Amino acid sequence: MGGLRISEVAERTGLPASTIRYYESAGLIEPAERGSNGYRIYGEDEVERLAFIAGAKRLNLGLADVRQLVAARESDLCEHVQRDMRAVVAARLADTRAQIAELMRLADELQRAQDRLSRPAVGGACSDACACTAITGGEAVHPSGALPC
Repeated sequence: MGGLRISEVAERTGLPASTIRYYESAGLIEPAERGSNGYRIYGEDEVERLAFIAGAKRLNLGLADVRQLVAARESDLCEHVQRDMRAVVAARLADTRAQIAELMRLADELQRAQDRLSRPAVGGACSDACACTAITGGEAVHPSGALPC
């Protein structure tokens, strides 16, 4: 019986053996044949499919999207695969851009908090008048009426 052991497939695809076993249990690839020694044996079709899945995962696509693309790929019609991939990638790109915008907003807020926390501390215990309120977004005013801490 010819074929590749899971360690060889892992080396060729860049996927850990545990991930390959997971993809098998999740139904993304067919259950591997077993050699007389009980080891999983994979053919070139499985290696190609796993390489495709690895590429989809590098794009940070979810399991449902990967499953959809694998199914489209099995249709053997490139136009269907490309159409489905284009829609999935466009949605993932939109999500990523929204996450970037949210992270930029967070970075701005963190910068403002850091700026406030870099100022000299007021004497005594923490209160509404100290820079510690930077994490609540408050613009505390010292009880003496001084500018924010």
